[in-house]
Amino acid sequence: MEAVKVFVLTVIVFGVLIFVHELGHFLACRIFGVKVNEFAIGMGPKLVSVKGKKSSTVYSIRALPIGGFNNIEEEIPGQRENAGEEDRDRTSPEYDKYQHEYGTSDSGGVNAAWGEYTFSSRPVWQRMIIIVAGAAMNLLLGLLLMTVVVLRTENYYSTVIYSFYDTETGEEISEYSGLKSGDEIIKVGRRRVHTGDELFYAIFADGAQNIDITVIRDGERIVIEDVTFPTGNEAGIVFGIRNFTPCTEKKNFVNTVKQAFFGSISSMTQVFDSIKGLITGKYGIQHISGPIGVGEVIGEAAKLGLDSVLMISVLLSMNLGIFNLLPIPGLDGGKFVFLAIEGIRRKPLPRQIEENATLVGMMLLFSLIIIVAFKDIFTLVR
Repeated sequence: MEAVKVFVLTVIVFGVLIFVHELGHFLACRIFGVKVNEFAIGMGPKLVSVKGKKSSTVYSIRALPIGGFNNIEEEIPGQRENAGEEDRDRTSPEYDKYQHEYGTSDSGGVNAAWGEYTFSSRPVWQRMIIIVAGAAMNLLLGLLLMTVVVLRTENYYSTVIYSFYDTETGEEISEYSGLKSGDEIIKVGRRRVHTGDELFYAIFADGAQNIDITVIRDGERIVIEDVTFPTGNEAGIVFGIRNFTPCTEKKNFVNTVKQAFFGSISSMTQVFDSIKGLITGKYGIQHISGPIGVGEVIGEAAKLGLDSVLMISVLLSMNLGIFNLLPIPGLDGGKFVFLAIEGIRRKPLPRQIEENATLVGMMLLFSLIIIVAFKDIFTLVR
């Protein structure tokens, strides 16, 4: 029964994230007049579908809760690449369908009316916005969820040290490694910190080694060099441990906005650090989780309460948004790069080059997904 609850909760979380992502693309298409043939949540066979009366867009829910898509009208069916008006295929059944649906135009016949609704007919800058709109919506959702978390929080932690404690005995002490009670920490190494959560993460990420800490003490900015924090080790990753209690801030409108904004920035920083760690080799395949591993994490978060589930959802939403913007063929970021090249060249790359690059990118991504899925399954059954 518990496994069923975790599965349902995971499907809901991923479903919301995917819906918001695809909604971003869909709304951008609507704004710029691009026809969307189908708006789908999930993959595989259709479970439920409804056709819009005005737009003729099919809204569907599909059987496999592993993604979603917008079937966007890319170009005029039957039109060869770089073909002129006279070279377009006016005999295809798709052409007849659009002739019936859109009619003709005084300035160019059916093709003119038809082309007005296609993705390829839009200026490059509009196509770029359509491509990044999904990721932008995920980042916006992350900010909104973080705001909910902040509003539900009773006390806001500041970056001012209240007191230290001995990690072995738990005894309270007034200073540690050059830091003192009352110090306001503003930088950990090169990281600027504004809230307690940012401070905690900075120490976690960079505090495994001696690090310079910049503080405000008695109104003066001071750099404390080579501060040593306690460390921990999990799955081969060494991390810093905070050994002090921070002061709390009064909960008001200004602090709520500050906590929500910088909390979102901190979440995005964690995603960027994870990607950087994978590229540099700090993290290996054992540190990557797919939907199965994430589902397990969501289940553990559910045991701790709604706030934990919301925080996991914030990280997942930020992760989905940022990952999709990576310049990898097959992802939104890869499509954005191709459009940027088109904007610079004033003409698109040959279709074969883009299709081949996308195929290679998708093969690599699916290979990674399969490897991570097997790793997650092995971890669960071990």
